[in-house]
Formats: sequence, C-alpha cells, structure tokens
Amino acid sequence: MDLTVRLAAARALLRSAWPEAVERDAARGIGQTLLYTTSGASTAVLRLVVDPPNLLLHFAEGAALPDPAGLLRGEGRRGRYVCLGAVASGDEPALRVLIAVAAAGASAATEIDIDHKPSATA
Repeated sequence: MDLTVRLAAARALLRSAWPEAVERDAARGIGQTLLYTTSGASTAVLRLVVDPPNLLLHFAEGAALPDPAGLLRGEGRRGRYVCLGAVASGDEPALRVLIAVAAAGASAATEIDIDHKPSATA
C-alpha cells in the first residue's frame, strides 16, 4: 500500500481513537513527524513518524503501558513504538486501547524529543 494512503489511514485512526488530540507538524530533516498532545499542552504524548518505507507510532510513556497484544517495540527507559505496517487488522482494537490509555495518561504527559532519530532506541 502506498505510504501516503497508509499515513492518511494512520491519521484517521488516531483521530478516531483520540478525538480530543491536537496534531502538530514537527518535521525534522527527511520525512514527516506529527506530534499528538492535549489542547494547550506543549508536550507530546504520541508521535507519528514517516520514515520511508516505515510508519512508526511512538508512545512517550510506552514502557509503562499495558501491552497484552505485544505490539510495542523498543527497549528505552520510557518510550516505545509500534511499526504500523506490522500491525495486523485483527490487532487494531489493541492498538486503539494503547492510544486510549496513553491519552488517558496525558495529564502527566511527557515530552517526546522531536529530534529523536527513528533508528535509535525508543
């Protein structure tokens, strides 16, 4: 599937799973980065990274999230990510739960380093 189509689908998923989220474009270098936060907050809870051919959804506090479906990747102290191309359609409900839990914890949101390189440990 074309990356543009996948990005549009990912943005639609995020909007439906977290309708109150504010989306900000924070492109740095090659690719595109979209930050998702609560209204009026300056810190991001989620980050959608276009790193062709990958589309990654980073969770600022992913290490603390329950993940019974095993979708989260990474070994950092706080952050985790989901490679959206690897998520099966049957796992979409689990991804929605991860987004909802991350959004619910947004009152204690943690800033995501927008200069983070996707190849580095999340």
